[in-house]
Amino acid sequence: MNQNTTVNNSMKGYIDLAKTGHYPLFFGEWLGGSLKEPKAISYYNANKTVRNLFEKMAKHRSVERKKILLTSLSENEREEFIRSFFKVVERDILKDLKTLH
Repeated sequence: MNQNTTVNNSMKGYIDLAKTGHYPLFFGEWLGGSLKEPKAISYYNANKTVRNLFEKMAKHRSVERKKILLTSLSENEREEFIRSFFKVVERDILKDLKTLH
């Protein structure tokens, strides 16, 4: 399995978890702080940000090590990733809703 497939599968798994309300990559305090002020972000930029970080996280197998990687980001980088991740999740949910019709 190549790295691109691994990244895609990993992203899909975490997006599917987020769609059901589970966020294993994030500490609770991160979610409250990052989402206080809404900031517009395009899906293109959000997806690029999420994919880039998931490529870095692909080197680590455990969720704990992935969290350590996220902890090492600056607060601004981490907030950008969290906002981007939620944008990607939102788009995936909307895509699912469209296919239900």
